[in-house]
Amino acid sequence: MWCILALQWCDFRRKALDTPSSERPISDREMMRLEYMLARRTEGADRHSRSEVMMRIATITVCVGMMAMIITLSVFNGFRKQIYSDFRGFGSDLTLFDVTGLNDGEAMSYISYSEELLHSIKALERVERAAPYLTIGAMAKQADQLLGLQVKAIDKQYDTTFWHKKIVRGRLPALAAESRRGEVTISQSTANSLKVDLGEKLELMLIDKDGSPRRAPLKVVGIYHTGLEEMDRLFALADMRDLRRLAALDEDVISGYDLWLQQGADSEQVAQEVEEILAEGEEEDWYNLVPATLQMRNPVAFDWLKAHTAIAEVVLLIMMVVLLFNMAAAMLIMVFDRIGMIGTLKALGMRSRAIGNMFLIRAMLLFFRGATWGNAIALVVIWAQHHFSLIKLDPEGYILSELPVSFDFGWWIALNAGALAVSVVVMVLPSMIVASIKPEESLKYKL
Repeated sequence: MWCILALQWCDFRRKALDTPSSERPISDREMMRLEYMLARRTEGADRHSRSEVMMRIATITVCVGMMAMIITLSVFNGFRKQIYSDFRGFGSDLTLFDVTGLNDGEAMSYISYSEELLHSIKALERVERAAPYLTIGAMAKQADQLLGLQVKAIDKQYDTTFWHKKIVRGRLPALAAESRRGEVTISQSTANSLKVDLGEKLELMLIDKDGSPRRAPLKVVGIYHTGLEEMDRLFALADMRDLRRLAALDEDVISGYDLWLQQGADSEQVAQEVEEILAEGEEEDWYNLVPATLQMRNPVAFDWLKAHTAIAEVVLLIMMVVLLFNMAAAMLIMVFDRIGMIGTLKALGMRSRAIGNMFLIRAMLLFFRGATWGNAIALVVIWAQHHFSLIKLDPEGYILSELPVSFDFGWWIALNAGALAVSVVVMVLPSMIVASIKPEESLKYKL
């Protein structure tokens, strides 16, 4: 086989020259065509040689490595986006509330609604929306079932885009209705625990501001599901007018303000701007108000996410190292298995650089074949998980009930380009061994 390749090299060199005595050098383009041709021919010959098994192992390693790295990044980005999106939906990017109740052992203190403060907050450049909310802890009773709930009451100013996406049956309370209707939207987890369905009455029991127990039935008009089971089990949504009546609160009483920021805005910087507004205000209710970012309100979840980020980085590093070691080993086997051919081609006038490029092209073809299969399998897995949620999670340990995935062309292209670039750098080192092989010493190897 290699004798035939040597003859092809001689024929190529003869055709590239105008006459046998011409001094015109072979162009780079012609040399690249020759290197590619020799690489493809040697690749075909290796399918029936002793190095075939190693080449297959290297291809499979590249396939598995690329597949694992793509899926790992997809899952990590999915966790980050899903957790942030869900927590942002339950609250907002920034929440402004009175912290004095925390010192008294209560979940939240009540403040008076201020149109002036809300207008000042909305005027900030990076604040997209802002609205008041009212939160009250209550016990939900249905037949002989009891469950603690955190009821969040909102009005028509509140942005309900997130909630409309999470509704699985029914609807949200009629916030824009002229009069209150006594409606509530609960989670699928709450509905299952209390064995309550749409249209049925759910009795809420709570303590009003005077410490007296109060109870009132609310009609279940909607059921939602976010997958964030830790929050779903405890969270219900109601009309602010209904909750004020149930708790015997004044018409202007709220728990705080939710602020949604523009995409890419730094919540810490916006929090400082809000603090400056509060410092300039003269209202007594403003003195104890504190802006809290999403990370400040949910430190456990975001610390958990940081820990998984470190794990993802370790997995990517390990898979990349394994991939590179296998590619380097495959490259060395290619070179040492063809020492006789290398010596023959050198004796016929082919330069070491061209021979090294030939092996480099072979290794790149191997990488492309494995990377193509790895990308294809990974994309199919991501697509299937995104559309059919095949893999479920235990929300007790993973916060979410389904494995989230997120695909973005940016990191996908960067990962493939980075893996190729690093692989080429690693493969260049074994190809340099070609320069040390001398034609006279290679004669003892079988062609």
